[in-house]
Amino acid sequence: MTFIKSAGKKLADVIPGLNAITFDPSLGTIFVTSGTGLVGYRVALSLLEAGHKSVRVGVWYGDRQIGDDETLAEKVTKQLQEKGAEVVAFDWSDDQSHAAALDGVNTVFATIPHMKGWADVFPSFLRTCKNKKVEHFVKISFFKAGDVASPYRQNVPFVKFHGTCDDIIEQVVFDSRMSYTILGASHLMATPLLHQGNVLKEEHKFITASYGMGVNYISPNDVASAALVVLLNRKEHRNKTYNLSGPYPITDRAVCKLLSEFYETPIEHVPMGYHDYEEDVKKRGLPEWLVLDSAALEKMKATGIDELPSSFTKDLEKLIGRKPETFREYITNKSAMRPGLKFP
Repeated sequence: MTFIKSAGKKLADVIPGLNAITFDPSLGTIFVTSGTGLVGYRVALSLLEAGHKSVRVGVWYGDRQIGDDETLAEKVTKQLQEKGAEVVAFDWSDDQSHAAALDGVNTVFATIPHMKGWADVFPSFLRTCKNKKVEHFVKISFFKAGDVASPYRQNVPFVKFHGTCDDIIEQVVFDSRMSYTILGASHLMATPLLHQGNVLKEEHKFITASYGMGVNYISPNDVASAALVVLLNRKEHRNKTYNLSGPYPITDRAVCKLLSEFYETPIEHVPMGYHDYEEDVKKRGLPEWLVLDSAALEKMKATGIDELPSSFTKDLEKLIGRKPETFREYITNKSAMRPGLKFP
């Protein structure tokens, strides 16, 4: 039976790549590590709307380090449960929550958030996956194709961590039954909106340090669509890595103009140098480790590396069967937004 007949036409219209999928009834329980995350929420919801019957979603109910909606976890839990998901408490730093969440799980979809102590939590989680006999592991990583891979990994701590995690996953096939798929994504369109939410809403400013260079922004909706395809057709995508990019490089000044249109209020673009940007991020009250990553990413953007032809691939289009969303299309696609949030 083709997947389109199982899932219905609506979802396959959004993700034409689903038309070629033969539905695999042996997929079993899929565990999504972050139901409140940008991509995790979209993936969990899409799996349920696609008709997959056994979706377990991990939700962190503690304090939010990014974002100001303290009720997000409760809203997401309610919506996903109404759609048929099993929602469980999940804490990356708690090994006991790993074991409970992975009981009876066949496939894991992992998005690793910006968090303190990230270098310890992932290896521990992966060990539990192996012990629990998880069969397939799908992970979101950072884009690492062409001339982009080495400079980002060398200069951005979080990208380096992702690269290390990917190295570990690629070796797991030699000492366990588990296979993997890695989806390396470029800069998420939602990231500046999350990190500058209060500045955008209260001060009507968009602060960057990319020196007018184009940025390879990708829509979280597209990343989630690619994840859905590989999750539902894991045999074809076993032990493969894909690099997902946006439609074209776009400057932060152009992004600011789009945000002004979307919020229906003038938003000032405030370009800064690297050090001034770093100090500004600190003033927003973000954790020190996140300040370092945010500033380092801006520094890389300023080199113009995202404008290189090798920063863009056809992997996304091949997986989902359509062109990537533009930034304008992303911010106006309200149907994919998490509950209770105006953005992203």
